[in-house]
Amino acid sequence: MPGISRRTLVRGGGALLGGGVLLSAAGCSGFGTPDWDVAVIGAGITGLSAARNLVDHGMSAVVLEARGRIGGQVHTDHSFTSVPVELGAGLIHGSDAYTWELVDESGADTVRVRGGSGGGSPIETDSAPLDTEDAASYLRRMDVPESDWPPVSIDNEPLDRWSATWMHRYDLFDWWSASRENHRVVDGYDRVLEPLADGLDVRLSTPVREVRRIRSGVELAAGPDGEQIFRAARCIIALPLGVLQTGDVRFDPPLPTSHLDAVRSLDTTDALKLVYEFDRPVFPEEPDALGWEQGADFVFWRISTGDADSGSPEVVAAWAAGAGARDLLAMDEDARFDAGLAALADVLGEELPAPVARTTHDWAADRYSRGAYLYVPPGAHDAPAALAEPVDGVLHFAGEPTTGENTVEGGYVNGYDVTDQLIAGL
Repeated sequence: MPGISRRTLVRGGGALLGGGVLLSAAGCSGFGTPDWDVAVIGAGITGLSAARNLVDHGMSAVVLEARGRIGGQVHTDHSFTSVPVELGAGLIHGSDAYTWELVDESGADTVRVRGGSGGGSPIETDSAPLDTEDAASYLRRMDVPESDWPPVSIDNEPLDRWSATWMHRYDLFDWWSASRENHRVVDGYDRVLEPLADGLDVRLSTPVREVRRIRSGVELAAGPDGEQIFRAARCIIALPLGVLQTGDVRFDPPLPTSHLDAVRSLDTTDALKLVYEFDRPVFPEEPDALGWEQGADFVFWRISTGDADSGSPEVVAAWAAGAGARDLLAMDEDARFDAGLAALADVLGEELPAPVARTTHDWAADRYSRGAYLYVPPGAHDAPAALAEPVDGVLHFAGEPTTGENTVEGGYVNGYDVTDQLIAGL
């Protein structure tokens, strides 16, 4: 990753630009007249970084968030046990991730995760994939032994569901194979959101129902019944793919065919995290992750280390993705927890005590997520770029559906990239 800091860069740019770039929110009135330069839909990491960049450049922005909290799939539960528990995103991938600057600004504490860092050999190929070829077929055609395939299915769908062209274009075969240090934010991943959200106009519990393109920009109908109206000159749409696909947010006039086709062609995986608290240590001293092998039903992460002498609890998360997650989601909740516990006992080779507490979150059933995160199927390699094209210079889509990138860092950087382009086009 480049060494330049996004936050440092925009601060310099903001100082050069000075005051409001488009218009001042003060004094704007009348039907159809924008009250903000930009309205941002979604207060996940992408929406927050987009709004932060705009405001730091002297523009007015309002962020409309359907949930009663910020963060989207950065969802830290501070009430489950004595330590914060991540029900969504949980790791910083690598020592050069851009998100480290947010760790520094927030003063959050981190710890390296011992184990679970992947590792493998670079994928050597002699020719590019076919446009409609899946990644598994491509690797077979290139005579890459299956033992050398990257463990994509641990976090997402197996390789036969991925676009080979997409993975080849963005070096994802080697990304998945590479060994990197993972880190956890000890005091909660939501701590890194604080520098982004500071001072922003964020309206929680304000779901957007309809996006109307009007002569002066955009008019958003929001709230439980669409009774609240927000008008802006432009709009950043930082919504998950599943929400876009279900049509929970209406567009008037409808989106161009190119954008509708892009939304339809992408897909989301399922993921499930089951979190257990035990009254004594159950994990070995090292590592902090177990089951990090291709084809494993679960990956287990130690979130906090217990102490048998002091009676402090140990918290462990069981992670499943793809078909394994779908099998679990088809069960009732008790059966899911029983399955995860049995698998952990099998990996450890010993009987486990009954957990004293447990928690989970079903992202597929979450109406404001409707899936864990996306992947790019065969033939859909151009869909993210198509969706990223501005509509009438007014609507700017952002986040996973426009990048195919499903890490916190990816969302953070994209919020800045999209708004950098918006500002440059003024």
